[in-house]
Amino acid sequence: MVSHDTPLTLVRGTTFMVSDHVGDIGAATHHGVFHRDVRVVSSLVTAVDGAAPTVLASRRDGADEAHWVYILAADDDGSPTAVLTRHRRVDDRVREHFVARVYSGRLDGITVSVDVATDFAELLELKGRASTRPAAALVDEGGTLTAAGNEIRVEYRATATGTQIAGAGFRWTLDLAAGEDQSFDLEIVPQLIDDEPAPGFEPGAGPAPRTLEVTDAGGRWARSIASALEDLDGLRVEVPSMGLRYLGAGAPWFMALFGRDTLLTAWQSLIAGPELTLDTLRALASRQGRREDPRTGEQPGKILHEMRTGLMPVFGVEPGTPYYGSVDASPLFVMVLGEAHRWGAADAAVRALLPAARAAMDWCIEYGDIDGDGFVEYRADERGLANQGWKDSGDSMVHADGTLATGPIALSEVQGYVYAAFRTLAQLEERLGDPAAAPGLYERAEKLRASFLETFWLPDRELVAMALDGAKKPLAVASSNPGHCLWTGLLTGTVADAAARRLTAHDVAATWGIRTLSSTEAAYNPLGYHLGSIWPHDSAIGVAGLARSGHSEGARRLADGLLETAEAFEWRLPELLGGMGSDEIGQPVPYPVACSPQAWSAAVPLLLLRTMLRLEPDVPAGVVRIAPILDPAEEMVVRGIPIGDGRLSLRVRGESFEVLDAPPGMDVVEGVAARAG
Repeated sequence: MVSHDTPLTLVRGTTFMVSDHVGDIGAATHHGVFHRDVRVVSSLVTAVDGAAPTVLASRRDGADEAHWVYILAADDDGSPTAVLTRHRRVDDRVREHFVARVYSGRLDGITVSVDVATDFAELLELKGRASTRPAAALVDEGGTLTAAGNEIRVEYRATATGTQIAGAGFRWTLDLAAGEDQSFDLEIVPQLIDDEPAPGFEPGAGPAPRTLEVTDAGGRWARSIASALEDLDGLRVEVPSMGLRYLGAGAPWFMALFGRDTLLTAWQSLIAGPELTLDTLRALASRQGRREDPRTGEQPGKILHEMRTGLMPVFGVEPGTPYYGSVDASPLFVMVLGEAHRWGAADAAVRALLPAARAAMDWCIEYGDIDGDGFVEYRADERGLANQGWKDSGDSMVHADGTLATGPIALSEVQGYVYAAFRTLAQLEERLGDPAAAPGLYERAEKLRASFLETFWLPDRELVAMALDGAKKPLAVASSNPGHCLWTGLLTGTVADAAARRLTAHDVAATWGIRTLSSTEAAYNPLGYHLGSIWPHDSAIGVAGLARSGHSEGARRLADGLLETAEAFEWRLPELLGGMGSDEIGQPVPYPVACSPQAWSAAVPLLLLRTMLRLEPDVPAGVVRIAPILDPAEEMVVRGIPIGDGRLSLRVRGESFEVLDAPPGMDVVEGVAARAG
């Protein structure tokens, strides 16, 4: 299991809380209660007669609830005679419910206190450093402590007879005999001072009820799927003042609208239902590039990289203004729209987004290919990101000798996305748009594939290059990137076989997932952000690529490792973890400032489930194809997979399956068919 020093994050939309395992907010620089990327609680310290209480037990329940049991008193042998239980829930506020219980003896005048502070620091001020902001003044407004600053007001409300306000906190005195109890509550309520809904925006009633459910003998699939659904629901965000509904990319650092992150999460989670996917696509289409703006990176048709809804500029861009420094979000937009249609998104909803998909594809052709060589590249952004693929740290693009590559850089996985996007848009045109446009799109896809194999495939090393630098020199390092090329179908035949062998070799595939960079490369660092660490979403895409290209054994082994990792992190996969294998240390190694929950990590079990089932719906064609690749001894029952207008339920053992329930009008058949993208 992971260390109890790991922060506990509870999240519900734009409000989230990061505390220590005791439940307090103390010295750690990034702990706090946050609302719209502003820290509304910078300190929260619980004490019993002035001392920190001893924790007997703690448990997180889902994305937004947790429980603790503390010792209030003990006998001479150290056996507890009285306890304090605490239940915390986060939604648009933080709700704390305490109950003191005496089992033997009595409590005479014991004081429970909760002291608080507010500094209204911006979230991104806190990444890796302490806030320099002073604590805001707390005002006692008749039993409620309030503070205001940085366009936000926060109220601390205590509701119990006998509550006392003393300084910057609350006090409750306990006089209880055996068999008696006493409860008290504390609410922390943040509110933007000016937060009127945008015209026409209807606040939602919450996510649709989830019907997906898995039963398996060991319970690993059941627990990981349940945790995934809980965390994804917790990460759903509504910003009424901006008219937006989307999935936050991760807490604490990325509770904003991200193009790449939300699109990949939407793809991964389609097996749980299409609502999240359509909300994501609509939000991104509403902010799609319309003009050229060097300050933000905006270009016609380009899908944004990031839009913060807090109060602090990012990359010199004001909150609420998109930053477009992403080379891959535009083709991913097209891919996800096509996949949503295959899973049963309504024709009208998809047709409404087809102009945005065409514009995104046009961006790939007209702006993405900087030098006219047929590949989509990016240049470093002086004000923003040096690297604009998913491995966006400044040192991620390296040559075999460890030196940094210079741009424009063409990433291998991005060419896979563009290839799949051409094919996806062609299919959408055939079904919903202009069928005459489809042949040209298919032709562009095959031309890109041929050029890719000519340039990125290094036959002497049996290696797919991670990228090309500005001089068209391959970055000849073994990395996780080719897993994405397998996933998109860009690699086939002997090249796919070679890429799969490299991806599953010991230096790339660790026990807990796929390393971003091989352990034999000069730049390898198992705790480097993208230089050897393991990212669960990246690993799951690699597993999907292995399964798509027919390498079932490697896919099973890596999927099993990811489930083992999920169990070690109490079923909540983090943003990333260390790249050490089990031969170095017998458990996964946490990355110090990883987001948890992180959307595309939360969705990993959903993609793994789909991959192990090899489930490929094509609702417009009236068919669902299944070809499971579970271990021969593994058995599960999967119920309530939303497809089209119905639900699919299956009993699966090894590579065989039985249909328990099928969507109306759909043929469920055994076999595999190549996706359009």
